[in-house]
This record gives sequence, C-alpha cells and structure tokens, in this order.
Amino acid sequence: MLIIAKLYYSQPWLRELDTRITSQREVEGKYLVVLAETIFYPTGGGQPHDLGTINGIPILDVFEEDGTVFHVLPEPLEGSSAHGVLDWPRRLDHMQQHSGQHLLSAIFQDEYGYRTESFHLGAEYCSIDITTPDLTRKEQLAAEARANELILEDLPVFTYTLQPEEFGQVPLRKIPDLPGPLRIVEIQGFDYSPCSGTHVGKTGQIGLLKILKAERYKGMTRVYFLCGGRALEDYRRKHEICSELVALLAVPEGEVVERVSADLERRKELEKLVEELQGELLELRARELVSRSEGPFFLELPEASIPEAQRLARAVLNLTQALVVINLGERLVLAHNLPAGPNLGQLIKDQAQPLGGRGGGSPTAAQVYFPDPGRLQEFLGVLRQEIAGKS
Repeated sequence: MLIIAKLYYSQPWLRELDTRITSQREVEGKYLVVLAETIFYPTGGGQPHDLGTINGIPILDVFEEDGTVFHVLPEPLEGSSAHGVLDWPRRLDHMQQHSGQHLLSAIFQDEYGYRTESFHLGAEYCSIDITTPDLTRKEQLAAEARANELILEDLPVFTYTLQPEEFGQVPLRKIPDLPGPLRIVEIQGFDYSPCSGTHVGKTGQIGLLKILKAERYKGMTRVYFLCGGRALEDYRRKHEICSELVALLAVPEGEVVERVSADLERRKELEKLVEELQGELLELRARELVSRSEGPFFLELPEASIPEAQRLARAVLNLTQALVVINLGERLVLAHNLPAGPNLGQLIKDQAQPLGGRGGGSPTAAQVYFPDPGRLQEFLGVLRQEIAGKS
C-alpha cells in the first residue's frame, strides 16, 4: 500500500496542487495514476468523486483501493511531475449537499426520533431515507426552518479521528459496524457523525437548504432536498416560471393558483361538453349510415382514434343488427351484434395473425394491427369473403 497524503481532508479548500507521480499503469485502455499527494476525493461515503485535470488531461474517475487513491485518465502522463486542478464548483457543491445532509439528518433524529438509513447525493437532487412512513408537512417545514437557522448561525464544522475506546466520549449519531478508528465530522455542539466525505468549514457556507418533497419508500420516507447553489438555482428557475405565469394570466402572483384552478375547472367543463357533442355527432352519423344501408358497414376513418371508432360502432349497433369494420389506417376495429355472426376474436387468430396482424378480442368485438398496410387490405378481402359466404 502506498502512503498518500489526502489533502482533500486536511485542506478541502485547496484547488490546485503540484506533486510527484508515484506510479501509473494501463488497464483496459485507461491509465490509473497514483500521486504522492492528492486533492481529488475518491468515490465513497455516499459522495461522488471529484473531477478536474492532471497536466491538462481530464480525470474520468477517482477511486480508493486498500488506502491508495487512483486517478483514472484517458491517456498517460509524461514525466514525473503532476499539476492538478480541481473542478472547484463540483467540489463545493458536494460539500454543501453533504454538510446539509448532516444538518437535516440530525434535526430529524433529535427532534422526532427519525433515523437516517441512507443518503443519496446525485447529479440532480439529494435524498435521505428516514425511519418513519408518515412524515407530516408540518414536520418538513419545521425541519427546513431549523436547518436554515443553523446555517445562519455559521457554526464551525470540525473533523477529527476517534479511536474505538474514545467512541463513548462523543454523542455519535450513529456508530458504523467497522473496525478501527473513525473519522468524525462535528457540527459544533450539534451533530457528531462518522463520515469519510468532504465538508464545509462552517454551516454558513452551506448557503441554504430547501426540502423539495417527501414520499413513502419501503416503509420509510424519502426526503428530497437541495442545498447551496443547487437550491438557489431551483429558486431562480421556479421564480422565472412564476413570473411567466403572472404575465400570461395577467393576475398578481398571489392569485396564480386560484386562477389556474379556475381555468382547469373550466377546461373540464368544456371537455365534458365536447364529449357530449361528439356523442351526438356520432349518433347522427350512425343514423345516416343505417338509413343508407343495412350493412355490413366497412368504413374508412384514418383520422379517428380507437375510442372514437369504438363509440361509432356501438352507435350503429344500437340502431341495427350488423357487422361494423372501421379502418383506421394500420388498425381495424370490428364489432357486430348478429345472432349468427362470425367469431371476431377467432377470425383474427385464424386469418389475421398468419398475415402478420397483432390483436384479438371477443366473439363480438375485436381489434387488429397490421404493420404492413398491404396485409391489412388482404385481411379485409378475406373478411369480405367470409361475410359473403355466410350471406
């Protein structure tokens, strides 16, 4: 095992580094580089790895194995020296999210007894799973308010190592089942948690914390939240949406919800009216069809939907005994109410499926889809012959 100075712990705000290359080797077309010291955090503790460059070459991944930190590069490094440049916005974002999680988890545990069972720090959002199936809206708001109070207090955040015999000296939020010493992240006087991630130096550097939503998950509650720059960006985006709605609806911001609710209710009323008028139109069309012919009815309606075709077929069959076949272009809707009519489901199985048709149904109602329009026409010919043979 190589001894590597992990400066992401001792100097988490360091953004550039000059050091030595101690080793590099090729593995499946990529190069695993080990440095004498590193500012690049490897994936671990629920936190993604850092990114950046070494001698101008982008870092693809960083991982730790048996105490050695490996930097994965797309090409080899030249010489023996390395200049590392950290992707600082990514690091700061991870520190804000991770420290914010410690705050939120401690609040839920201290105030309500809800332990955090898992933590996810993703590219779009963060979440914790806490041990309650019923987190109330009041609890969410209170926890968020308390977290932001602690952020404004700008409490110092310390890291240190405890030996096993010292664990009882600190009120640890959780003691992992791991041998040996533990790295502790302490939010002064408020939270003491074993953690291997990178963190801010004071809670004020978290910026702010916003709970987005909470939902039940495997008997617990998954709480989604954002901190710092992510929370600010979320606010900006939602403020733009709200401003656009205010302009679009021409109402004050406080009346947007009421106006949208009223418009949605009006839309439901109009949709119901449209449905009623469409029903009347189908009834008129059905009467017109029946007045012109006794059937069978072969109709071409390429612009109609399946539900519209089914409603038209039912309207016709309410007026007369007949077979109705509606061609929608690639799909046929079939129905009849004839006492001795064909078994439509069986007909599709026996005649349409061998032609590549996909579908089925009951003896009196069925659907079939043909990827090949020519095969659809071929099946229509078979269907006409079937009907002619029984007439």
